[in-house]
Amino acid sequence: MVRLLAPLLAVLAVAVLLLIQLRSNHAPPRTITAPTTLSADIIIPANSMPAPELGIRDQHSQPVSVSGLRGRVVAITFLDSHCKQLCPIEADQLAEVQQKLGKQFPLTLVVVSVAPGTDTPDSAQSFAATHGWAGDWHWLLGTEAQLAPVWQAYSIEVKPTTADILHSVVLYLIDKSGYTRAGFVSGLNPDRLAHDVRVLATGGSG
Repeated sequence: MVRLLAPLLAVLAVAVLLLIQLRSNHAPPRTITAPTTLSADIIIPANSMPAPELGIRDQHSQPVSVSGLRGRVVAITFLDSHCKQLCPIEADQLAEVQQKLGKQFPLTLVVVSVAPGTDTPDSAQSFAATHGWAGDWHWLLGTEAQLAPVWQAYSIEVKPTTADILHSVVLYLIDKSGYTRAGFVSGLNPDRLAHDVRVLATGGSG
């Protein structure tokens, strides 16, 4: 069974923003304002936790860093391109999130490999194509020595077995200023994740 690790800050969301558009026969529809409250499993106060640096090359051999992604909302997760269990499920959910967000709220997806021995640029590209990823995504590849410090920095445990690679299932959201703001640890809900991306894209405080 995949082991879920407790992230660094266990601050649970206590409110969900409900947006209601009221209509009447004598007045134009009211404008729905942008959401301002995060709904992730873990919510981290703004400007309090800089996201750990990455500094690893992606499937195109391009270096990827948190500092280099400033100005964008970034989702960081940890996958195995050959996994047949939970990784494909998360991949489909991420594709659904991309569709929900569209071009209005672009999301940069960063995947850190948990399978340094088998993940390759070709397997990453094939995995992304199979699950219908679009937009800006990067699959970070390297040796175990290169990847392990990133796993540790993000509280990810990786344990290879004879049949599979067991690893923590966590997705982090990084805001435009490079701070960790939200964590999903109990499985992704595409609607909640898309909601939180919109919050961070529009400058919501969370």
